[in-house]
Parts: sequence; C-alpha cells; structure tokens
Amino acid sequence: MTGLSREELLRRFEEWLEGALAAEEPPRGIEAGILTACTGENEGPAPQTSVTSYALWAAVTALTQEVRLQGRSFRELSSTVASQASRMAERERDLVREAERRCRRDALGVLIDLRDRLGRGLESARASEREIPTNARRGWRARFFSPPREDAARETLAALTKGYEMGLERLDETLGEFNAREIPCAGQPFDPRRMNAVDRQESSAVPEGTVIEVYRSGYEWNGEVFRPAQVKVACAPAAREHE
Repeated sequence: MTGLSREELLRRFEEWLEGALAAEEPPRGIEAGILTACTGENEGPAPQTSVTSYALWAAVTALTQEVRLQGRSFRELSSTVASQASRMAERERDLVREAERRCRRDALGVLIDLRDRLGRGLESARASEREIPTNARRGWRARFFSPPREDAARETLAALTKGYEMGLERLDETLGEFNAREIPCAGQPFDPRRMNAVDRQESSAVPEGTVIEVYRSGYEWNGEVFRPAQVKVACAPAAREHE
C-alpha cells in the first residue's frame, strides 16, 4: 500500500465510491410496480395542460352560478329562521297573555265570591238591626227600665253595617279596575243569555217575564258573561193563562 502512488490511491477510492453509491438490488418478494410506487422513481413533472379563454370563461360562469345559488340558499335559510323565530315569539306572547288572563279570571272569581259573602253579611246585619225595638215603640216604663245592652247591640250592629258597606264599596272599585260590572237584573226583562231563571212567581203587578228578585248577582267581564245571574221571574196568573 505504501508503494502506491497518489494517482493509484485516487483511482481505487473512486472505484470504491462508485460501488458504494451504486443502486442496490430490490428486495425479493416485492413486485417492481409496488416498489416503484413507494420510492416514487417514476414521478415526473405534471403534464402541462393548455388553458383556453373558453375554458376560463366556462369556469368563471360556473363559479358565478354557484355563488348565486349559495346566496339564494342563504337568503331562504335566513328567512326561514326569522319566520320560525317570529312564530315562536308570537306563541310565547300568546302563552303569556293566556296565563295572565287565566290568573286574572281566577282572581276575579275570588273577588266576586268575597263580595257575595259581604253582601249576605250586610243584609243579615241590617235584618238584625231592624229586629231590635226602638225606644219610640216602647212605653215609658220599658224605656226607663230597659237594660243598656240593647243600645250596645244597636251600636255594634251599626258599626258592623258600616264596615260591610265600606268593604263592599272598596270591592266594587276593585271590580271596576278589573273591567267587571254587575249585570242589572231587578225590574228588567229576563235575558236568557245573561240570566238563569231558578224560580217563577205569578204576578199581575209587572209584565210577564220581568225579573222580580235576584238570588245571585251576575257579572260581565270585558264584554263577556263571566257569571250569569240567578233570578226569579214573574209569570202570568193561572186564571189569566186559562183565559
């Protein structure tokens, strides 16, 4: 090796380098097509295609049409969503209004029932007050020796009557705020749409079909019958009917 010249060493090194860099044999058992596809040896520059003005115009036209279709679809979707949202909002408002109406109707029923109770209490207090004899209808001996409890009872009934009247007045104001009003019945012709005839009485003093007594007051609410009145209606005497 020491006797070799410089040129000989360079030549042998070139031969060894060429052998090392030479292509290796493909492994056995693998097809050449698969190996070529994996190594990418057959990859080359992509074929160049010529683009004409007609092809470019057709592509731009197709793209413009697609954009128009997409825009129309978006507008339809936006309109549908807005319509659905509007219907849902309207439905929610209807539910709120219906719930509010139902609550007001329940409260109105309680107020009317309370007024009936106060009205019966007022009539009872007035009847009791009328039953207490006054000093003017008694003799001097009874007035002189009458116990003071009758006067106390009269004062108590008077205060109770005043309390009932004030309560009824305040309830009537509240019913007016609810837009509810009592149906006029006494002395009026019988109206089957707003009244229920629960009793009849022969009478020649008033025309037939006239309401002569109200058992339970009726009320209208927002122009509709909230509760029909229960009344007694006059009818013609039997002899008159026979004629």
